[in-house]
Amino acid sequence: MRQLAERLVELLHRSDNVPGGDAPAGFDEEVLRQILAHVRLRTGHDFSKYKRSTVLRRIARRMQVVGVDDLRRYYDALRDNGEESHALLGDLLISVTTFFRDAEAFEALATKILPALFDGKQASDPIRVWVPGCATGEEAYSIAILLLEEAVRHQIRPTLQVFGSDLDARSLAIARDGRYPAAIEADVGEERLRRFFVREGDHYQVRRELRDIVLFAGHNVLKDPPFSRIDLISCRNLLIYLDREMQQQVCATFHYALNPGSYLFLGSAETAEHPPGLFEVMDRKLRIYKSTVLAEDKPRLLPRLLGSVGARDTGPRPPAQPTPSAMLGEAAMHRAAIERLAPPSIMVDREHRVVHLSDNAGRYLQPSGGPLSGDAVDLVRPEFRFELRSALNRVFDNRQRTLSGPILVRFNGAPHRVHFQVAEVEGDDEATPRNALILFIEGEAVDPALAQPDGSPTGNEIVSRLRAELQLTHESLRTTREESEAATEELRAANEELQSINEEYRSTSEELETSKEELQSINEELQTVNTELKLKLDAVSRAHSDLQNLMAATDFGTLFLDTGLRIKRFTDPVTAIFPITPGDEGRPIADFAHQLEYDDLIKDARSVLTHLAPLRREIHSRDDRWYDVRLRPYRTVEDKIDGVVATFVDVTDRLKVEQALRESEQLLRQEKRLVELSRDPIFIWEHDGTIVEWNLGSEELYGFTRAEAVGKRKDRLLSTIVPGSSFAELRRELLEAGVWNGEVRHRTKDGRELTIETRIVLDTSGERKLALESTRDITERRRWEQEQRLLLGELSHRVKNTLTVVQAIASQTMRSTTGHEDFAERFNGRISALARAHSLLVESNWRGTDFEELVRGQLKPYASEESDRLSIEGPSVMLAAEQATAFGLVLHELATNAAKHGALSRPGGTVGVRWTIGSTGNPRRVLLYGRRKARPP
Repeated sequence: MRQLAERLVELLHRSDNVPGGDAPAGFDEEVLRQILAHVRLRTGHDFSKYKRSTVLRRIARRMQVVGVDDLRRYYDALRDNGEESHALLGDLLISVTTFFRDAEAFEALATKILPALFDGKQASDPIRVWVPGCATGEEAYSIAILLLEEAVRHQIRPTLQVFGSDLDARSLAIARDGRYPAAIEADVGEERLRRFFVREGDHYQVRRELRDIVLFAGHNVLKDPPFSRIDLISCRNLLIYLDREMQQQVCATFHYALNPGSYLFLGSAETAEHPPGLFEVMDRKLRIYKSTVLAEDKPRLLPRLLGSVGARDTGPRPPAQPTPSAMLGEAAMHRAAIERLAPPSIMVDREHRVVHLSDNAGRYLQPSGGPLSGDAVDLVRPEFRFELRSALNRVFDNRQRTLSGPILVRFNGAPHRVHFQVAEVEGDDEATPRNALILFIEGEAVDPALAQPDGSPTGNEIVSRLRAELQLTHESLRTTREESEAATEELRAANEELQSINEEYRSTSEELETSKEELQSINEELQTVNTELKLKLDAVSRAHSDLQNLMAATDFGTLFLDTGLRIKRFTDPVTAIFPITPGDEGRPIADFAHQLEYDDLIKDARSVLTHLAPLRREIHSRDDRWYDVRLRPYRTVEDKIDGVVATFVDVTDRLKVEQALRESEQLLRQEKRLVELSRDPIFIWEHDGTIVEWNLGSEELYGFTRAEAVGKRKDRLLSTIVPGSSFAELRRELLEAGVWNGEVRHRTKDGRELTIETRIVLDTSGERKLALESTRDITERRRWEQEQRLLLGELSHRVKNTLTVVQAIASQTMRSTTGHEDFAERFNGRISALARAHSLLVESNWRGTDFEELVRGQLKPYASEESDRLSIEGPSVMLAAEQATAFGLVLHELATNAAKHGALSRPGGTVGVRWTIGSTGNPRRVLLYGRRKARPP
């Protein structure tokens, strides 16, 4: 496992620092620096602190898009094309985000963190959330949804503010629009979709309630001042693209932006443990951290941010630095001078191992017997060992500098006083020093006599004995300490090894997560492209299928020719005109004869290519058919002319139909003219009763003009009455039978009611149901028929009465006569009288007769030669038909008696008839008087 980790670390280090692996072809560190500087100047964004492997992979991808295989050539293309800088910026700003990405982490955020944000908040206290690197806004909206859901559970609802920031303006535009594809159904539950989104076709639109609490802004977390007084920062999968230094700077920025005790929510491959002490871990697996700094300990200044991009400094440059070779020579001279003048020294680490010796320090070393040890205490002279060990412990444990007293040390038999000083090495930032420096300060030689004036043991001998006694104790302690140090060293080594492996694993995990994000981004791009290509392929396939079906379904021929008038494609009906087969595609159309009487076909096709104006001809074929030939230029989707399209539509049947229609229309116009000029009333009305045509005969009969009649309801205009039925029933019968004959009553404009004999025919062949009605006025005929019926009845009655009278006359005559001759004479006379009375009645149509005319008629046969023998006087009296017959017979009998026996039987005799009308009693009484007078001889 350790070897695998070492290999991964080696590969990552190589990809970050050495060309190769993911580095593009022709890699040059200077060129890469120039590319990043160019992007910084063009876009204002510095990617020099991004992970080198990520930057190289995105540049390699852009090189493939541009079509170059060398980094220097890509830099040239970047400078020549102003848009390429923004394209590279878009690739470097990897945008991969979804709603509620990593559901377990968002569930923990909703259950553990958000409720804590609402605790102790008043209605006036805002809850502020910052989502740096929000991309297209899904993460910001996800946290806003959780805040709204949590706010429902609290009686006091604070103000909610969610800030989403990003560098990419295009992504921010999508986020501000709040319109996402229907694929978010897989990440957002049905209940949340119903509450926070509105379905609009194939997309979901964020509701106003959610949109109002989210604010999006362009912001660079590396150089722009952060948002302040934030309760929660959610920055997922942004730090993994930055190097370690930038990660620490961003974490410090987040710490500054957060309120004390607020929360930081990171991605699965990110940590906030550096710089140490800023955050404590709430959930290591889900990467949730809490700010540990108290309010009064809040740093007063912002963390150092990257400076803004500006123009290059054109001021005076600093003096030129010395070359490396010169610097090395001067350093060697410096070290030599220090070595000659400074005291001898030894640098040791915390374990007292010698790290470095000065040139003259060997004078003070005297290793102990046995295996050579690196411990400085074991290497120095025995006189220094006890005090040196104590001094080293004081320096490393208490950071206390120590200067020893004078120690007599014999060099070449002569005693010398030697002091040593132990001090920590300055410039280390850690709490305890890692190294210490031992300086040996040697005095002049000491006179041996002064060192031992008598034979008693000297102080050095006493010290030697004490040291010998202590040596045993030190040996025991050293053994114990060495065992403890060995165990500690082993634990420290194991711990360092584990830390190293953990660091390597974390780096590997970050790199893998970065690669995963890039692969996911590329995969999403490929899926988008694949979807677009699939949609286009489906559209092309549908269009091809539609074209094939359209060409197969059409009854006319279509011939596609290229610019050289060579056959590209044709439909089957074309083969009836040209003898071509599918194998003839690519051959010139001029090589084939055709069935059309159209010698200018090729000429017209070239004219269409030249002038780009469509042509249309009606051409007769040799098989007595007619074709509508249309030639038009073939235009591609790029609006380029790529040939000619010729269509041949068989219009023979159409021309025949048009001819028949023209003849029928002409005949119809003539018939319509005849109808309009006809004196017979004819009019047309729709089945609902609305009049649409009104001829001259109708105007003369009914008195309504055409303008007054057209558009009016027939039943209302003419007050139509259908005897024994109704107009609605007439329409129903007409719809069922198609024809209706009968009599109706119409009213004219002047109010006369007419009896009409009508015939109605319903035409349902067109879209409108039209009724053609022909009428004839039979009012007078019906009146004469009625009068005739009355006269026939009266005649029948009169004949019966006359026969009765004749029968009575015959009977009476038979009784009053004695022979046949007398019977015949009397009977004929009475019949003649009856006939004369009937003649008067016939002349008056049996309405009656004047009494005076009746008297004159009956007496005239007896006094026709001498009219002065009759005297008739009296007022005018009209007798009814029954009364005239009776009075006629009475007057006949009176005249007969006068002729046989009375005044008329003698010459000169006269007969007078006078009548009056009674004034009393019955006013209809007629008083008849007669007188007889003889004429003088």
